[in-house]
Amino acid sequence: MAHEENILRRHDLASLTLVEQGFHSGPLAEAAKAAPSVERRSDITPEQFRQEYRRQNRPVVLEGYAADWPAVRTWSFDHLAERCGSVRVIIDSYNSKAAREASLAEFVEILTAGRAANRSPVYLQEWYYKTSCPELARDMPELDIAQYDFRRNLYGDSASTNHQLWLGQQGGITRLHQDSYMVDVMHAQIVGEKRWHVMGPKAVLHSDDRGEPDLAALCESPDTQLMQSVLKPGDVLFLPAMWFHRIELLTDSIGLGRKCLDEANLQMHMHQRMAELLALALNYDEVKQSHPELVDVVMTRNRVWANRMNIDLARLRP
Repeated sequence: MAHEENILRRHDLASLTLVEQGFHSGPLAEAAKAAPSVERRSDITPEQFRQEYRRQNRPVVLEGYAADWPAVRTWSFDHLAERCGSVRVIIDSYNSKAAREASLAEFVEILTAGRAANRSPVYLQEWYYKTSCPELARDMPELDIAQYDFRRNLYGDSASTNHQLWLGQQGGITRLHQDSYMVDVMHAQIVGEKRWHVMGPKAVLHSDDRGEPDLAALCESPDTQLMQSVLKPGDVLFLPAMWFHRIELLTDSIGLGRKCLDEANLQMHMHQRMAELLALALNYDEVKQSHPELVDVVMTRNRVWANRMNIDLARLRP
């Protein structure tokens, strides 16, 4: 398999850790503190959003765009525990050593106790609440600016189940990454505050002559487009496809993640899906060795998509 020269695009734990360390000390940490803010807009129309941001591939924070949602006005951790407390969830799912199953009520108890004891923050990432607690959906109306999502044409209305809730304790981190499949990111902040650091799709981190990440060169390149923003309840962040992003929870936080496929990115979307399938079909052992933490996730994800597209995997033959 080809070696990825851009460290930012690698998925192995060592590379992710190197980049995360850069946000804590050195030139990247200094640049992150001084980074300009993502543009903020209020009272924007869907047409203005389409013309000025979607078509231009420009990030923007839509200030207070979801402020009238019932979720923004009424939710808290205790509120969710009362409504969906028996639902089973996976805590810290991005950490194979720390991941464990609990009820949502137990997660809230762990978070509350951990905050009081100053323990490492816990995080409930990518909770697909529509499959386990669908009554929450009425508190988060569909965004009018998200109607362009072309995945409905590809996969049917079931694609809308990709709405995810992110619940975490102050200090929780989602490390720098790009979302797959050429999808735009929309994130509505519901409870608490998060700081986002973003970089443009052309950001590149190479190794220097000593084999260390050249973070100074990353920070100096105009292609990096390093920016930051603090999301407050009711704010909605739009991040175009392939923008890198890192999230830090400034307080205990609840947010809604929503992904959208712009028809302009359809060809690359299908290319990435096919590449993933071929990598597994033709190089399974190599993929298993190079990315052991991703294989089970990818296998599960593609079985789900095959089911949604009515593909009988039992009928496939070499």
